[in-house]
This record gives sequence, C-alpha cells and structure tokens, in this order.
Amino acid sequence: MKRGFRGLAAILLAAGCAGGGSGHDGPPVVVFAVDGLEWSVLQPLMEAGRTPHLTALAERGLAGLLSTDVPTMSPVIWTTVATGAHRKDHGILFFTEVEPQTGKELPDALPYTSNCRKVPAIWNVAGENGRSVLSVAWWVSWPAEEVPGARIVASYAAQVQAKVLWKAGVWEGGLEELTYPAGLQDRIMPLLQDGAPIGPLANEFTDRFGGVPDGVAWGMEHAMEGNFRFAFHGDRTHQRIFCAELEERVADLNLLYTGLADVAGHYYWRYREPEAYEYRVSPQKVELLGDRIDRAYEVVDRWIGEALEHVPDDALILVLSDHGMHADRLDEPQSIPSGGHLDGPPGVVIAAGPGVRREGLHGELQVLGSVYDVMPTLCAWLDLAVPEDAVGTARREWMTDEWRAAHPERSVPTYAAGFRPATPPREPGIDANEAFLEGMKSLGYF
Repeated sequence: MKRGFRGLAAILLAAGCAGGGSGHDGPPVVVFAVDGLEWSVLQPLMEAGRTPHLTALAERGLAGLLSTDVPTMSPVIWTTVATGAHRKDHGILFFTEVEPQTGKELPDALPYTSNCRKVPAIWNVAGENGRSVLSVAWWVSWPAEEVPGARIVASYAAQVQAKVLWKAGVWEGGLEELTYPAGLQDRIMPLLQDGAPIGPLANEFTDRFGGVPDGVAWGMEHAMEGNFRFAFHGDRTHQRIFCAELEERVADLNLLYTGLADVAGHYYWRYREPEAYEYRVSPQKVELLGDRIDRAYEVVDRWIGEALEHVPDDALILVLSDHGMHADRLDEPQSIPSGGHLDGPPGVVIAAGPGVRREGLHGELQVLGSVYDVMPTLCAWLDLAVPEDAVGTARREWMTDEWRAAHPERSVPTYAAGFRPATPPREPGIDANEAFLEGMKSLGYF
C-alpha cells in the first residue's frame, strides 16, 4: 500500500472525519453476498418455510429489490458493490481484460485480478481506518491484498474457484497469495483439503442434490453436474472457512461470497420452468432436476444459518445479490445454460439488526436501493464517513429515527487518494486462467 493512501487515512482519523480512534464500538457488520438470488424463487420458498434463516432476517428487518447495472457480469457488479464506483472508475470491465475505450478483449487476455482494481474496496477502507476485517471468497480478490487488521481468503474466479484451487500444478504447491496474512493459509489448510472434489464434501453434495442417470440422453446434464459440483465444493469450503474464522474472532466487517444459487439458476432454469421455453423439455428431466434451484436456495439458507450461529445477536446483517435471474435462451435446446440475467433483473436485499427498521416483507416488493449504495451504506454502518465520490448513497432510510440521530451524516471527499496504482492481471499458477475460462463458458458468458 502506498504511503499516500495510509497517510490520508491517518489525517482523516486525526480530524475525526472517518470514524475517529482505533477499533469500532458499534455492532459487527456481516455481509452475505449471494450471487444470483431471485425473488420469484426465494419468496415462495419463504412462504413455504423452506428458507427459515432468510425469512427470519426479513421479518426482523427490511427486504426488497436491489437494482443493478447493465451488462450484468459478476466480476464487474461485485466490484461495484465493494467500491461504490462505476466500472470505468474501478477498472474491472469484464471477466477478462478488455481495451477500456472499445470494450474489445485484448489478445491472450487474462482474467482480471485484484491488482487491476483502480480504487479501494470496502475492506481497504475499513482496514485503513481501524476496523478489523474478515473477507472470504469475494470476486476478483486474488491475490489477497495487505490490509491492516484483516483476514482475507481470496478468490480468483468465484463460481469456478474449485477448478482453480484444486487444479494439478496449482494445488500441489499451494495457491500463492491465497490469504492475508500468509500464515492464515496454514490454519485453513485442513478445510481446503476436505473441500477437494474427491473429498468428504462429495457425499454432502449427493445427500443434498442426488445424482444424474448414466446414458447418452443425459450427456448435457452430466456436463452441468460436474460444474455444479465444483461450485458446491468451492462455496461449501469457503463457508466452512468463514464459520471457523468467525469462531476464532468476529471482525468489525465480515464478508462471505457464495455463487451456488447463480450456477443453479444458469443450469437448471429450463427444468424449473419448462413452459417458458419454445422447445419440449423432457418430463423425466423436469421430475429429477426441477427442484435443483430451490434446493440450492435451501442450501445457501442453511449455510447462512450456520454462520449466524457464530455471530452476536446484535450484529448488523446484510444479505444481497448482484442481480436476479429468469428464463433465457428460450429457443436454444442445445444450450447448456438456460437461465440468464445480462439485462439486469434486480436482485435481493435483506437488512436486519440494531437500528434497522422492522418492516418485513409484505405485499409488492419495493426497490430499496442499488448495487452502488452498498459500499456507502456499509461505511455508515461501520461509523465511517461516506465518500462523496461514490455513485450511490448510504441508505439511511433503512434505519430508525433513533439510529439516524445517534449516527449523524458525515462525508469525506474520497478514499481513493494515494491508493496503489493498478497493474495488469496476474495468473495464479499453471494455466489457471484456462480453468477459469472453461468454467465461465459453461455458464454462457463467452
């Protein structure tokens, strides 16, 4: 980290502009970043009692729609969520590096990595201003950044992280710069070993989702199954690491990314809603796979519940998705993906905890904010000044009158001054980018 960025943070602290003092006297903040959650799936599950933890959070807080940006690509949107900045300002423009002016992919382009980001993320801002941080698996967070007071388990490729993490040639030598501090990797190594696709989590996947029959007629579904298993293994491993680190110590800001709902939506939408497609979907396949998306939501709900067991009752909780999802490629029976979101359907947002208005989820869903509002809102929750150069605003209307009176609005021009310069993408080991690209192609992004 360049001295200019830390120097500015020190000045802000001394002036009382960015939270004052060291540490954080308020409740811990816990963010569950769940890719691709869609209300048309989630709300019926809530009403049926199948997602009890998300339902409980909604009932004791706020729940509604979170508008997103277009085109809706996960590395871009999740970086916007973390920074409050537009893509042209934060610099993550696609999955792989593109020419900023034209948007054309560069020759031999590598996937974007954390060093490509031009502005600080919420974990940088929090750490540099005396807040402790735990971040696990956020998109485009590899290599793990050096953040004061932070524990970071980085992700190179989110939904296809398992293909990278346990890839031959990477795994044997360990994924370099996977964690900050470096010694954290030794502590999480047993959980990484358990997470391998041939490890003990394989039975857990089968227990939750069953399997796909053998035979030529199920060839496409077998291709989906392999990638869906990889997504499960990566997410479950990250969730277990998150729980273990919460048990070790709850930070002021705690972030966990999960991609399983997004992968399930891409792969299994035709089986959940066969009538939406212009071709016949096999009734046998509908019967076997029609509840895969619902089960994925149930699994994510269970994982959130397990994490909440390690969090104080007075924590501020934010659950959000970067977008929703719907039936897609309606006339393409040979397409592996059948769910999409590139047109920007709004995602899910649920907020609960001390100071959050208790309105629950009743009647028609309302838009409560946008992906640009998340970073400013987290700053407010952490008693940090809100940056004036953020595109969005802190959603103070989510909070009670008493909370707003106790937490007057404070702002700072920017947190980006002196932030380290962006550099070209890096590759974590032998041909890891190929594993990433294969996984993203299978989800329909290329």
